[in-house]
Amino acid sequence: MSKYEIRHGLGGGFGGAGEWEDAYATTQDDAEKEAYECAIEDYALYEGMYGLDDTASIEEENPDWDEDEIWQEYIELRESWLDYEAREKQEE
Repeated sequence: MSKYEIRHGLGGGFGGAGEWEDAYATTQDDAEKEAYECAIEDYALYEGMYGLDDTASIEEENPDWDEDEIWQEYIELRESWLDYEAREKQEE
């Protein structure tokens, strides 16, 4: 039985973090990492659509940037959309 729960999603018009679900983690830090990774997967589902940038659109908007600059901008933009959290599981 899981000791932690997570929820994840995207902020803004995407509705934020969803319902709580069991985490496959043994520590709070591990649960938070799992929630973060799930939120990144959520972003990947809509990347390049609905105003969520991908590396190609950043490169198109900034043709003089090198790969590192594009990647850094992508990470910053992606992070601003992520919504996630972890908590110790509530007793029922």
